[in-house]
Amino acid sequence: MDAHPEQQDQCRPGIPDRQGDEGGERRTDHEGGANTVEWPEHGSEITPNCEQALPELRSVRRLVLGSVLVLATVACATAAGEGAGTPTVTSPAATTSSPAPTTTMSQPTSTTVPSGPPVGWLAPNGVPLAVVSTQGAQVEALGSCGEPVTLGAGTPIYEVDVLLDPGHGGPVDTGAVGFNGLAEKEINLRVGLATAELLAAQGVAVMLTRVGDYPMPIPVRTEYAELAGAEVVVSIHHNAPESPASEIPGVEIFVQQASAESQRLGGLIYDETMEALADFDIDWDRAPDAGVMTVINSDGEDAYGMVRRPSMPSALVELGYIANDAEAHLYRRPEYVPTAALALANSIETFLTGDDTGAGLVQGRDFDPNPGVGADRCVDVDLEQPLYPEVTAATLRGTEGLYEFIVTMSSSYDTEERHADAFRVIGDDGIVYAVEELEWTGAMPQPFTASVAGVAIPDTVNGVTIEGRDLVYGWGGGTVEVPLP
Repeated sequence: MDAHPEQQDQCRPGIPDRQGDEGGERRTDHEGGANTVEWPEHGSEITPNCEQALPELRSVRRLVLGSVLVLATVACATAAGEGAGTPTVTSPAATTSSPAPTTTMSQPTSTTVPSGPPVGWLAPNGVPLAVVSTQGAQVEALGSCGEPVTLGAGTPIYEVDVLLDPGHGGPVDTGAVGFNGLAEKEINLRVGLATAELLAAQGVAVMLTRVGDYPMPIPVRTEYAELAGAEVVVSIHHNAPESPASEIPGVEIFVQQASAESQRLGGLIYDETMEALADFDIDWDRAPDAGVMTVINSDGEDAYGMVRRPSMPSALVELGYIANDAEAHLYRRPEYVPTAALALANSIETFLTGDDTGAGLVQGRDFDPNPGVGADRCVDVDLEQPLYPEVTAATLRGTEGLYEFIVTMSSSYDTEERHADAFRVIGDDGIVYAVEELEWTGAMPQPFTASVAGVAIPDTVNGVTIEGRDLVYGWGGGTVEVPLP
């Protein structure tokens, strides 16, 4: 479709994309009335740069995605969204796949024995924590809700170059929700996990704020960065409001007003993500003033906590508009996550290893976010239990597009509060073709088998992924890929 004419010749006020800050950057979905309110441009000596919409992008080194780094230690599994997860290699036969958010475990290979105390800690189930202090064999860490946690078992992290923050999380702070039911918290996490994996492969020490679908207040997320001594913070999001139609992606990068390095980081991310996403031929949405910008509240501070609070350079990245039907569908396609992750990983590595600059700032915005989901509604993660059940096997029956799937799942817990309560069938086109709800029947032997019949799948789909759901943390865990006849 044609690009909105206003975005080609002038910078104008945009549309507010979020309502939350300190409690969790909570925002309403795209049907909310708040999305009709405009953000005024804030006073600035920065010259608006709408030419940034079509930047001259430099060439950068690309990683080969034909095979994906699989980390040796897998203590927790990806919180999955609607569609394929971090990229995996599909074999002709059914294969078990455990996407690895455990990039947090992977430190650059070195012959040097760490001499200092750990700055981070991976709990037994793979949840990353920031270390406050060490006492002998025990570590005092900051829990996901901000409470102190004492641990003896786990894996130490001695160095953190980058803190990646998949925005939102948990049953309350879902972020925006697309027309297809895809929650922003899910796609944010999937991109974050894949980005962390690629950065680790490039020798960058990475820590994630969250590796599953659990809540985490913004002050805790930024305190993780401070305690871990990260050099840079990148918060990953997908925008909420409806915006004008466009021929180019509507990437927005929010940066610190007082940090030239934050602005350099934002410019590099903008150039990379715009170039990468432009390869997708879809009908984009884009705010007329989109680009790299500062957003200032009525106190004259950076409006968003993930930008304002870190002492190191930070950027909040809005990769697109989940409120746009075409983009919501794109986010479920298997090629989206590796594409977005590669752009983020390359731009972050470029920032850390050189002094390259990217796109400049456009005119900023004035905006006061509303409070979001705070610590009072945060539920601590059970660090002794896996976040998700595992799908261990799956077979199919049927032909000519109508199938029955027999699925075996395993869970380390069998209480009513934490049982594996569903599995779903996801086509390689990203569409969910079936969801089978599982009833609690008392203490369930592990593993257990359930089935769903009469699943209609078009012949354009070559294979499906079977994924389980935990009653508390949602979709995730080890999956099984099944080719269709």
